[in-house]
Amino acid sequence: MRSVALGSALLAVSVFPLLLLADTSQPKLSGVWQLNAAKSQLDDAGETITLDIQSTAGKLKLIRIVHGKDGKDLKSEFDCKTDGSDCELDGGSYKAKVSVWYDGNALEILKTDGPKDDAVTQWKLMCPDASSLDVELTHIDPSGKPEKLIFDKKQ
Repeated sequence: MRSVALGSALLAVSVFPLLLLADTSQPKLSGVWQLNAAKSQLDDAGETITLDIQSTAGKLKLIRIVHGKDGKDLKSEFDCKTDGSDCELDGGSYKAKVSVWYDGNALEILKTDGPKDDAVTQWKLMCPDASSLDVELTHIDPSGKPEKLIFDKKQ
């Protein structure tokens, strides 16, 4: 009986630091983020973008609102597990597939299976600090130059 308790205690002591380490490597993404156009490198200047991200144990909900130069808002959203499995992105007038997973201190999002002329896009989200969110967008097919978007956390 004593050896079972000792073994359980040793297991808990050896696993607990790993759990802490794993938790600290994932970026703290939850919050509402506003595009900082002055710091960003994007193709379509004049748009403003807001990201509302809710990250909970093993799941991520993201709502993106693009405020176009024409005054119209385009909303897209998804609610996915962060295990890399496919889920549906609702773009209002279109649907696509996304998969979401953590890669060290970054969150990766891959968007596929959108409308015929839609690009396959990979997003890499990183939080260098509590008030800034860096997003690298790579358009895979058709290929294009990567865009870098910098968001500031709204208070």
